[in-house]
Amino acid sequence: MAYQTAYLKANYPVEFLSAMMTNDMADLAKLAQYIAEARSMGIEVLPPDVNESGVFFEPAHTKTQPADHSSTPRRPIRFGLAAVKGVGEIAVETLLEARRSGGRFTTLFELCERVDTRVLNRRVLEALIRSGACDGLGETRATLMSIVDRGLARASSLAADRQRGQGSLFDQLTEGDPTTDRPFDRLPELPASELLAAEKELLGFYVTGHPLLPHASLVERYGLATTGTLAQLPNRAMTRIGGLIAVVQQGFSKKSGKPYALVTLEDLEGTVQLLCMNESYEQSRPFLEVNRPVLVIGEVSQGEDKPKIFPQEILPLEDAPKRFTRQVHLRFQVESLTPERLERARELAAAYPGRVPLFLCLEHPTGAKVFIEAHERYAVTPGRELQQALSSALGEEVYHPAVDNTLPERAPRRWERREGNGEGSRAGS
Repeated sequence: MAYQTAYLKANYPVEFLSAMMTNDMADLAKLAQYIAEARSMGIEVLPPDVNESGVFFEPAHTKTQPADHSSTPRRPIRFGLAAVKGVGEIAVETLLEARRSGGRFTTLFELCERVDTRVLNRRVLEALIRSGACDGLGETRATLMSIVDRGLARASSLAADRQRGQGSLFDQLTEGDPTTDRPFDRLPELPASELLAAEKELLGFYVTGHPLLPHASLVERYGLATTGTLAQLPNRAMTRIGGLIAVVQQGFSKKSGKPYALVTLEDLEGTVQLLCMNESYEQSRPFLEVNRPVLVIGEVSQGEDKPKIFPQEILPLEDAPKRFTRQVHLRFQVESLTPERLERARELAAAYPGRVPLFLCLEHPTGAKVFIEAHERYAVTPGRELQQALSSALGEEVYHPAVDNTLPERAPRRWERREGNGEGSRAGS
C-alpha cells in the first residue's frame, strides 16, 4: 500500500493530491498541508468556479504554466464547489445538472434563472460569490453581491409564470427587453483584505492571494525559519519567524490563575501555535491582534506531533528593520554611477536619519566590490519608507540591508531559575 501511494504521488501528483484533498476535505489542517505540498511542487490550486468546478477537488480542464516558470505546463487543481462552506452537495448537484444541460453560465441572472432557487437560495448564492466561484461571470464580487436580490426576484417571477403556463407569452413580450437588460451599477471591487477574509471564512484558506504577501519581503529577510522548516530545528532551539496572527485564544492557567494566550501564527507555508505565558504574555499582549503581521523570537518545542513556539518576544513586523539591520548598503554599478545619482542618494540618506551605518557598495564589471563607509551623520533609519524612496529614485537594486541574524540566549524556564537559586534542585532534593 505504501509503495502504491508513493508511486501514485510521484507519477500522478495532480490526481493523487486531488483525491487526498477530497478525502480530507473536512480536515482543514490536512487540507492545508496538501495545498502547501501542491504549491511546493509547482501545482497551482485554483479557487472554485461555477463553470469549471465539480462537486469535489479535481484536476482542472486546462494546463497552466507553473509559478516557477518551468517549461512544462501542468494541470492545476480546482476547488470543488462542495468545499465552499454553506454550499451543500444537493445545491452543487443541481447547479451541475443545469450546467450539463444548458452549457456555461454567462451572467448571475442566467445562473439564477437556470438553477432552482429553492436550492440556490440567497445564502448559497452569496457564499458562491464571496468565495470567488462567480468571478468568471464578468463582474466584480461587489457588483454581484449588489444584484443578488434582483437576480433571485427575476428567477422567482419566471418560475411562477411557467407554473401558471404563461412562460411562452411572457417570453415573447419581454424578448429583446428583459428585466436583466435594465442597467445596474457596476461597483468597484472590494478591498483585497475583505476579499481574502471572505475566502478564508468560506474555504478555510486564502486562495487568490494572501494578506501576508505585501509583507513577504520582510518575513523572508528578517525571519530565520518558516512554518515549513521549524520541524528541522533541534528541540528548544531559538529562532525567529514572521507571520500573520490568525487566531488568539485567551485563557487562565488552572495552576497559577494567570492569563495566557494560545496564538496561531500563519505564514505563506502553514501555521504554528505560540504559547504566550507569564512575562512573554505581558510583553506581547499589545500585539496579539488577529490579522496583525508580527515577528516572533522564541524557543521551538518539538515535544508533540507539530512544533510549537514559546515566544520570548513578539514585535510588529514593521519594526524588524530597525531592530535587526546592522548596516544599510547602497549598491551602484561603477559604470552607471553619476554625480547626480550620488547626490540624490546623499539627499535621501539625510532625509531618513537614524543610527544604522550607511555604506556605499561600488560594483565593478569584473564582479569586484568596494565598500565605502559614509560619515556617521549619514546613518539612517532602515525600513520600508527608506527602501521605497531609494527604489523610486535610484532603482530597486540599490537598497540592501545587512541583517543581524544573531539570536538571544534561551530564557530559562521557571523551574530552572528556581534550581539556579537553590530553591529545590530536582537531583537529590
